[in-house]
Amino acid sequence: MSTTGAQLRPLGIGEILDAGIKVYRSKFATMLKAVAVVIVPVQVLNVLITLSRPGTSTTAGTTTTTSDSEWAGVAALLLVLVINIVSSALAEAACLKAVSDTYLGTETDWRESLRFGFRRLGSLLWLTLIHGVIVLLAFAACIVPGVWLYVAWSVAIPVLLMEGPRGFQALRRSFNLVRRRWWPTAGILILANLLATTVAAGIGLLSVPLLFAGRDNEFVYDLASAVFGAVASVLTIPFVAAVVAVIYFDLRVRKEGFDLQLMAQRIGAPGDAVVPTLMPWTQPAPGAGGGWAPPPPGWQAPSSPPATPPTGPPPGPGAR
Repeated sequence: MSTTGAQLRPLGIGEILDAGIKVYRSKFATMLKAVAVVIVPVQVLNVLITLSRPGTSTTAGTTTTTSDSEWAGVAALLLVLVINIVSSALAEAACLKAVSDTYLGTETDWRESLRFGFRRLGSLLWLTLIHGVIVLLAFAACIVPGVWLYVAWSVAIPVLLMEGPRGFQALRRSFNLVRRRWWPTAGILILANLLATTVAAGIGLLSVPLLFAGRDNEFVYDLASAVFGAVASVLTIPFVAAVVAVIYFDLRVRKEGFDLQLMAQRIGAPGDAVVPTLMPWTQPAPGAGGGWAPPPPGWQAPSSPPATPPTGPPPGPGAR
């Protein structure tokens, strides 16, 4: 199917959240399997690493901890952190693949979504590292620059996965997309993360009885924490990924007249598989019925997208 007769238009904040929820529901099974395959084994490994950490010894009522035990404990915590970062990045990539397929009208299963993430895992981890380090340093220096950078670079991962720019180029591309749309983007991210946090907190409340019952048993306590943590991650990571993907698509619609056919070719989807009616920002041709509200007054799609994404290091917090 082609895109003839459809008009791409920007979305409001409420529409973006609504679109994210609809995509989350429509691809829930695919994303659930992709995330579970990654997160559940990692949580089991986390429990094993945590339980294997050297403990303390008590002699004559005095608790002592050797320096070797302290370093081993630090190393175990760092290993758990690295494993969680890798698994989260892979899970997010798989979810973004499933979301992009929804908008392109192509069908993909959770296995293909995971393969898509694995093929880009090196670049994804490098981007996650530099993004995380710079944002953490900005937060440490002053909270405001950290928040600013977090929002400005919020679509860097979709840029990497869908367009190809890596590292600092992906950060700069994200900055240019979010520029002059920082406040709406921040508002959407806050709402999406609040919803995800609420769900995670609700799951956490369900775990309280088990955690309380196992407070004197380290294995039971760690196992209960891992199980409910995995459930929370499996449910919330796909939702946040869906919202971030919709934000990315919406920014491209606003600034570049987003070309579906071009994106389909970039990620390997067959061109004739594009089904624009699946996209919430598509306005059907006259007489088609249904659809969303028309574009805002005065809005016109850009004539053409930029030939190549910007290159060079990302601008600093003071850039305009």
